Amino acid sequence: MEEKKEYSRQEKEQYGQEMLLKAKSTVTAFVMDQDGTVKGGDDPQYKKADVSELLQKIARKGKYPSVITASGITALKSFSSLEKFYADENVEAPAFVGVGNGAALYRFDKEGRQEIYNNELTIDEIKEIIEIWEKTYASLDIKESDLQPKGLETFRKFINTDWEGAIPEEYLNVFKQYDGKCFTEKIKATVVFPKWDDESQRELVKKMQEALDKNSGKNKYAAVKGDDTYLHITKAFDVDSKLFALRKIMEELKLKDENVAAFGDMPLDNDKGLLVDSGLPFSFTNKDSNKEDLKEPPFILPYSSKSEVGSVYKAIDYLLI
Repeated sequence: MEEKKEYSRQEKEQYGQEMLLKAKSTVTAFVMDQDGTVKGGDDPQYKKADVSELLQKIARKGKYPSVITASGITALKSFSSLEKFYADENVEAPAFVGVGNGAALYRFDKEGRQEIYNNELTIDEIKEIIEIWEKTYASLDIKESDLQPKGLETFRKFINTDWEGAIPEEYLNVFKQYDGKCFTEKIKATVVFPKWDDESQRELVKKMQEALDKNSGKNKYAAVKGDDTYLHITKAFDVDSKLFALRKIMEELKLKDENVAAFGDMPLDNDKGLLVDSGLPFSFTNKDSNKEDLKEPPFILPYSSKSEVGSVYKAIDYLLI
């Protein structure tokens, strides 16, 4: 049996550069994850990046920018400046924002913000999800002391945040019972992961999905690993929700596969639909997922070993020139 070649990070990044060069002549649209891709990460420069500014820069170049993020109402609020941008500037290229991993999708252009679709959860569905989550964690003996402190801290702040006009009171009342262990809104429910390694967290996602399917019917809900802190649960589509959003964006803009450059930091988790299942020839990641085939997407971005989020900005700048 022929041994499979192992490639160095330098070789992977070099091939990523070659693919960026190929993409340069055909790409007219950028579809990206947000956290860990164009915001956050280890580089202080991008910890609190204003992603709407990146979308505006792309649109000014006559290209189509899109973000599909796991975040929900908090993300939608952060892109409100896009409405003023399109009202004030003579820019024709629309921008798209998908929230809840693509469970809802919005278009921003001269007409303002338009909802393209919204696969939101009813209050009864939210309560059903939370009940299943509680039982699943209890069956695995996961206690509050096992949970990621960062997630608990963030959601405890959310308890005292003013959500008036953004999240209905009945949804807020659900998560306020749990002292930061979860957060509920119309588009999704999010629970805090235990302090486990990646593979153990992925196993937990599988167990959560099995419990959801068993108790609520197969393919009613979708559980995904957002990062090492949060597990997100949304209503399910027939395909991965980020892939569903991508296809809707491509349909709106009449794009071919070679017209799209996709970026994400979790090719094995909630960016898999965007980076792998989409079949796009130009999908890129800033994380080395140890894939064996150098020439299969997603391709490792050049410079990503130095600055993961910074490498995405460099790649986009390169494709815009």
